[in-house]
Amino acid sequence: MRGRLARRLRAQMEVGGFETKADIWTFVLNTVLMATALATATYLMIAAILAHFGLLPYPFRSALGFGGMTTILIAASVTALLAWLIGTAIHELSLSRAEFERLSRLDPLSGLLNRRAFTEALAEAKADGFFVLFDVDRFKAVNDRHGHAVGDAVIVAVSEELMRVFEPVHPVCRFGGEEFAVLIRSADRGDCCLLVEQARRSVASRGIERQEGSVTVTLSAGIADYRPGRPFERIFEAADRALYLAKSFGRDRAVHEDESESLLAPSRRVASGGRRR
Repeated sequence: MRGRLARRLRAQMEVGGFETKADIWTFVLNTVLMATALATATYLMIAAILAHFGLLPYPFRSALGFGGMTTILIAASVTALLAWLIGTAIHELSLSRAEFERLSRLDPLSGLLNRRAFTEALAEAKADGFFVLFDVDRFKAVNDRHGHAVGDAVIVAVSEELMRVFEPVHPVCRFGGEEFAVLIRSADRGDCCLLVEQARRSVASRGIERQEGSVTVTLSAGIADYRPGRPFERIFEAADRALYLAKSFGRDRAVHEDESESLLAPSRRVASGGRRR
């Protein structure tokens, strides 16, 4: 019985098992019941042995009544107090650990997923979709002209718009610096383009207020097909190449990896002696 009690206590005292106050009360009740049963059984066994050898100072029936009730009351009250203190401490520890784990997956400035958490989400994706890489246009110029505080405000504003458009269905992360990434969980290219366009328009229409007036920025985006069997390195390279083309052809636009050849074709004709039409 002691072994079973110890196993039950260890199982219930695992971190993460006390998410609510109800979990604490359940732990207290179970612990009190088991501890009281164990204490009562132990007392009765000792009383029976003492009575058998004539060492019990009072009648055995009295021992069963008064002594048994006293044992139950003391065991229940002491165990309840200790179990409540232990359960409350583990509850607080569980909440702190859950909050720490949540914060460890977020970018501190933007509040979006960080790169590690986003990579885990990609690894867990089992269906086709699209990987989108966003970049804030001329972000260095914003920092140089208005200061890093305004630059941080731009990152926060862009993050809020991306969260509004994509979350919670499509994971969004701050990929690094002024780059953001989204996993669009839809195999419909039309849906993907609509969402990306909505995100770009939302960011472009969002003003970041400052003392001298508001600052607006635009986004360029590179889109690559996401397939579970496709290596992430190839997906990222395709999206990064498409983003580079979006930047090269005027910024404030989105380019899918399939469009690379058609966009580069005129430049190649010029380079080979042809004319642009």
